[in-house]
Amino acid sequence: MKEVENHKLEKTVADIIKISPKTIDLTNADHANQVIELVNKLLDENLNLDQLESLENQIIAKNDTSLIFILLAIKLAKSKLFVRNIQKPIKLTVVFAVYKEHNRIKNRADHPHGEDFLLKKIDQLKWLFNEQPTVDWELIVVDDGCPENSGQIAKRIIKEHNLEGQARVLFLSEAIENEYPPAQKLSGTYDSQKGGSIIYGMWDAIQKHSTNDHIIVYTDADLSTHLGQIGLLLDPILQHNKDVAIGSRREPNSVVIKRSTRNNRGKLFIYLWKRLLPNLGDIIDTQCGFKAFHAEIILPIIVDLIETKFAFDIELLLKASLIRSGSISKVPIAWIDSEEASTTTDLQPYLSMLKSIVKMYQEYIPANEKSESFAAFIESLDEDSFNKILDHIPEEITGREPSEFTQYDAISVADLIQN
Repeated sequence: MKEVENHKLEKTVADIIKISPKTIDLTNADHANQVIELVNKLLDENLNLDQLESLENQIIAKNDTSLIFILLAIKLAKSKLFVRNIQKPIKLTVVFAVYKEHNRIKNRADHPHGEDFLLKKIDQLKWLFNEQPTVDWELIVVDDGCPENSGQIAKRIIKEHNLEGQARVLFLSEAIENEYPPAQKLSGTYDSQKGGSIIYGMWDAIQKHSTNDHIIVYTDADLSTHLGQIGLLLDPILQHNKDVAIGSRREPNSVVIKRSTRNNRGKLFIYLWKRLLPNLGDIIDTQCGFKAFHAEIILPIIVDLIETKFAFDIELLLKASLIRSGSISKVPIAWIDSEEASTTTDLQPYLSMLKSIVKMYQEYIPANEKSESFAAFIESLDEDSFNKILDHIPEEITGREPSEFTQYDAISVADLIQN
């Protein structure tokens, strides 16, 4: 019987490879439709979760980037199965921030970098939950002080498409003006780089829906992460008693197409923060914009935050881990880079993030000699000295996988300075 099942799976793999495109662009409507067609084909085969995971493992083992289309489809199919199995009513809120997204929010006909991401995100959520009436979802867009009025553009799109019951727009400037709790430390929107807006959106979601069965997801404005994968984040929280589930691009079954060349710099960043925050254990990919939080954990972790810029993810995870050890689940996801009009591509704010992480270490973690040396080293760096370090990252770091940096700590501050 098992041989018959294996043969069927092998045939399914071969058939899918024949019909699948070799590349994928989630900003392309045809590609988006094709991947859903493939998901539906997988679901029509009545494959269960174990079979889908076996299929996924077979394809990942081929180590062929041209199979990205199939692998994304499998992630979406698994997510859909998780959602189908939700038994009790839940509230789901999805939050993302916009800043200078006035071009990407348009469609491709109106701008060469247009992604039409707002409508596409709503379509992805509709597809995921169209057979699951127990999930009541909404999408919150938060304007992070955009000088091009991205938030107002989003409001217009929502109104034009009669989506008021499914999506709404918040403005961080209004939270600051009204001195709402998550914005009380902000003098202006310039004090936030995504973090302040995400925190405000999460806080507002809780004010509107106080139910215990409420999960808040935050994501990025672009389409790198298909929201049809949200079921992968819901499962650890609903079925395995986790407070937080984070999408990760650095697990064995993660599927990643990344166009940038910042990998070695990212490795150094991970190596350094790992020396300061041991409580985060084997968590590596703190910066993936795809995380889910049970509503009950949100107020305790967003109170008195140090960081409202790009390192805010790390502080949220750190505080959650300190409240309840082992409460964070890593979830391998499919992530296809969407970088053409990114508002963060050229910023690479590693140094400022590291300096914020030093403050987190000093606030939350008991001092120890080795961490103290790294904290003092990071505090001493300016942009010039940091760039010199980046130009001469030791091969002991660049030659390793970031997953090794939880345990591997052989490179000292002196090694970094001398290199």
